Amino acid sequence: MSAGRRGTIEGEYAVSAAGSWRGADVSGDYRLVLAEDDVAIATLDGSQRVPLPLGTLAGVRYQGGELVLSFADGILVLTGEGRLAAVARDIVARATAPGELTLGLRALGSHRRGGGDELQRRYFEPLLSARRRLDRAGDPSAQLGALDARALLGGYHALAQRIAEGSAGEAASDRRALEAQIDDALAPLVASLDALDASARALRDAPPDSTISRWRDWAACARSVFAAADRCWPEVRALVTGWHPGPRPSLWRRMLGRAR
Repeated sequence: MSAGRRGTIEGEYAVSAAGSWRGADVSGDYRLVLAEDDVAIATLDGSQRVPLPLGTLAGVRYQGGELVLSFADGILVLTGEGRLAAVARDIVARATAPGELTLGLRALGSHRRGGGDELQRRYFEPLLSARRRLDRAGDPSAQLGALDARALLGGYHALAQRIAEGSAGEAASDRRALEAQIDDALAPLVASLDALDASARALRDAPPDSTISRWRDWAACARSVFAAADRCWPEVRALVTGWHPGPRPSLWRRMLGRAR
């Protein structure tokens, strides 16, 4: 057994297999192979090797000496040496690696879209902190804690208040008005965080046989959160940089071009 990328283990384990895979019955003695880039079962003589794509895995359970791999189109029950408990944890870690959850943050650091200033840093910091925590999270439970939707919702609400207090002048009415407009601009991000929170609850309640499929649902919601933050940023920036404290002409006067 050796250590692979991101702390995953590599090795081969003698197992007895029973179940089905993609409509075919599986029974007998095999080797469970954990390579750097995939997981597979192979016949003892090496004449046949069947990859088990992690993207098709619905759940993993280890109990009573049995490693159960659940797929949408089959289930494999593997029995063998005691190290299968560690193998189960490794397969879960592989299948739920955070990967590219944060690719949606395209605006961050983009000067073309108004990046590089203190306001932008403050706006993205809650999600950047979450991303750093995600990089250190080794399993789905830790990832849920790293990207906590309720905490992020509270953080962005507090951020809207702080930005309004620092940008809207002395009048309380101006601060409330700017805060309300920032909250409106953040509506897509709030909606995505609500969806993430619901998905996190479903993942916490999922039985082991469906944990990984529920994790994929959660991961899709996580990607949507980062993408929504990215979409909301230009409007938030425009509100703050274009804000003028004090009385403003009515909407109708602005529309009719009679504002002075």
